[in-house]
Amino acid sequence: MQHINEYKLYSDLVYRYKYICDFLDFGEKDIALVHASASILAPRLPDLVDAVYDKLFSFDCTKRIFYGEKEKHDGEVDNSSSTLDNYDQNKPQIGMRKGALKLYLARLVTKPYDGSMLNVLDRMGSMHRIIKVELIHLQILLTFVQDAIIAELYNYKNSSQPGAAEFDIEGTIRAFGKVIGIQNQFISKWYEDPVSQCGHGPPSTSSWCSIL
Repeated sequence: MQHINEYKLYSDLVYRYKYICDFLDFGEKDIALVHASASILAPRLPDLVDAVYDKLFSFDCTKRIFYGEKEKHDGEVDNSSSTLDNYDQNKPQIGMRKGALKLYLARLVTKPYDGSMLNVLDRMGSMHRIIKVELIHLQILLTFVQDAIIAELYNYKNSSQPGAAEFDIEGTIRAFGKVIGIQNQFISKWYEDPVSQCGHGPPSTSSWCSIL
């Protein structure tokens, strides 16, 4: 039985990542399968990102997040007559955010799962916590993205494209499920109180929660 320092789960990104990987049996084989899907998913990223924002703009509780940030990100655009109802995806803010999401998804399927990747995963939590995006919206959005990725993988598997017959659809879907699970845990860290999560007060070394 492994001993886990529960406080380090909140103060040490590598320690948190290793624990989650050990628990999920996420390893190099999974990473290789995710990376192998890059050529399948890359051409579909623009459509996938558009689908994400169509979904976000179809509910007032998620569209309001972008509307509330319009003054910061829309530059010289005159938003004086804009309302939540007529605020649209043609604004500079949305183009910027779509580009960021596309880059994030490309990183997941091309970059090593190293310290730089952990920082990317962690920033997904910190930056949304700063602008007060509720956790429920982040978690269901990741599930939506996961479902869209699975649909694209099945479309490829069922096609006559080169390599489709040999493509490991089951292993790749399981690998992506783990990746989304890991991302969810890096996001939720920013919304949790470590003391209440661990069930008792922090240790005497007071730096344990310094990144929160």
